[in-house]
Amino acid sequence: MGGFAITLVGHPFDTMKVRLQTQPRDAPLYTGLVDCMRKTLQWEGPGGFYRGVSSPLIGNTFFNAVQFLTYGQAKTLFHPTGSDDAISTAQFFAIGAMTGTMVSFVESPIDLFKSQLQVQVFRARAQGQEPEFKTLSQVVRSVVSRYGLRGFYQGLAPTMCRDIPAVSLYFGTYELSRKLMVEPGQSVSELPSHKLLMAGGVGGFCYWLLTYPVDVVKSQLQTDSIDPSKRRYKGMMDCARQLYKEGGAARFSIGFIPCMLRSVPGNAACFFAYEKTRQMLG
Repeated sequence: MGGFAITLVGHPFDTMKVRLQTQPRDAPLYTGLVDCMRKTLQWEGPGGFYRGVSSPLIGNTFFNAVQFLTYGQAKTLFHPTGSDDAISTAQFFAIGAMTGTMVSFVESPIDLFKSQLQVQVFRARAQGQEPEFKTLSQVVRSVVSRYGLRGFYQGLAPTMCRDIPAVSLYFGTYELSRKLMVEPGQSVSELPSHKLLMAGGVGGFCYWLLTYPVDVVKSQLQTDSIDPSKRRYKGMMDCARQLYKEGGAARFSIGFIPCMLRSVPGNAACFFAYEKTRQMLG
């Protein structure tokens, strides 16, 4: 339920992020976050903020299960009981990297379908064409009919390049924050709710802080044409080079504000729900 609620609250910010990251640079539709929000509401109504939400709503249950199961199992590699108090901060960063490797294979298809739906407005407004896809099932059918399951992994390379360090930072800084906030003689499992929320917010912030430029590349590749013959980019490095030519280093920070507006409170709530569920289950 926590993942469901976080998706509903955070998806509008994600839509703004992806649209700002990937809008046509030669004829941009939006001048910034506020303008993107205003035009989305004007052109598409409230539903425009939820373009592509069906993909994460369906996929995030499986994603969160894989993420926290992998995280829990990886902890036992460093300590037989997986006790948080017995694992060092450096080991938590390593555990996060292991988790990031696994979740990349789940998250990449979810983001591909979501992103394709989020940018269909560009065809209608910038190119005067009918959207290629209107529903999640249309995107999935198009990919499967052309390329089979292999097509689900368009953009996998930048997803992994983002997720491995990002999830390492995500869990590592979360656990470090928890350890820094414990009182003498207190276990990290005994932290009060407000400190859990603070630690989760720190984890969410650090997830994006150093890896956001890779996410910009990932979004470009996952919103590129499903048909390889029509794609603008040859791969991750070619995409990065073209983006740098467009706007220099600043090109890789576009959309950062809506990303953080979603990430910090969303991940604070996610970790809080995770820890409380662990406590309830013993």
